[in-house]
Amino acid sequence: MKKKILLWVTCIVLGMAATACAAPEPEEGAGTENTGDGAGEGASGKFEGDAKDYKVALLIPGSLGDKSFFDASYEAVGLLEKEYGMKVDYVECGSDASKYYPAYLDLCQSGYDLILTVSSNGDDALAQIAEEYPDQKFINLDGEMDEIPANVYMIAPKNNEMSYLAGAVAALKAQELGEQAIGFVGGMDIPGINEFLVGYIQGAQQILPDIKVQSSYVGSFTDTAKGKENGLLMYNSGISVIFTAAGQSGIGVLDAAVQSGKFAIGVDSDQAMALKDSQPEMANVIITSAIKNIPENALLIVKKAMDGEVKYGTKEYYGLKEGSVGLADNEFYQSLMTEDARKAVDELKEKVISGEIEVMETMGLSTEELAEIRDSVRP
Repeated sequence: MKKKILLWVTCIVLGMAATACAAPEPEEGAGTENTGDGAGEGASGKFEGDAKDYKVALLIPGSLGDKSFFDASYEAVGLLEKEYGMKVDYVECGSDASKYYPAYLDLCQSGYDLILTVSSNGDDALAQIAEEYPDQKFINLDGEMDEIPANVYMIAPKNNEMSYLAGAVAALKAQELGEQAIGFVGGMDIPGINEFLVGYIQGAQQILPDIKVQSSYVGSFTDTAKGKENGLLMYNSGISVIFTAAGQSGIGVLDAAVQSGKFAIGVDSDQAMALKDSQPEMANVIITSAIKNIPENALLIVKKAMDGEVKYGTKEYYGLKEGSVGLADNEFYQSLMTEDARKAVDELKEKVISGEIEVMETMGLSTEELAEIRDSVRP
């Protein structure tokens, strides 16, 4: 049975021994050594015991129930338990950043072999705790940190690649409807979200070079009412397809699509299937979702950690080629997109995987360069 660690004021981990994260100092050059409390480790850092005895925890620096990013990260808990028989504890810390460090501290004092997290929300707390507990191993399943501590490994999904395909889908649907403009609603005007926007624009232009892309930002990842307001403004302007990269705020955009009788593209998880039973009217307007395969990535990387094969102190990018990102191909996609349109998207996907098409990277883009890209397609 999953054990959810209740969040009182400081995300205190209940019912666990306060065992310090103590382990021998890693030898120089042993960048893939897996420590934790040291139990069951071989000299190479490989975990020598049974997988069911490998202690893993997940710190969620956000709130569950978004039907998107954080829900996708939580799915890793069940998948790891199912595939490896291990017990995975988790801490749901919400949006209050002051709770992240105490939560990490409690986990580090509970003897976990590996502590997982997601997103850049808790980067400051992660950097601090990683320095204070150099023998504890951490993996961020979806992060953006540039200076990676020696005991942290970071997966960076290629958001631009999955957004490129989302842009192609949006443009194809707009073309089918006889329109020349599509929309994008982001959570906040920050580099991580603008990576979605730039990829989306490039994919749309691959289909319709002169397409216009209207963009707006909610200013929050948790404000569904504001998300709906942004969505309604855009739909009422004549746009029929919006890609939302706004976390829980994006649910508001989906609601606006239902109210307007128009379409949306979801993000991070297969939002149509997640909503199919509880809110079928919402699922019916989601053409597809740009997906990060966070649970599957967790399964892969935890196995590597147990085998002593993780390159701690580094960040590695995972994209379409690695199967870490993609589009939801479900009953809604099959019914809302024509067969020819789906084939066109598949062809673009293969060209990205082969390297024939290179999706623009946004890292290093200045504010002015980003504004130029955004303004060049503004309706």
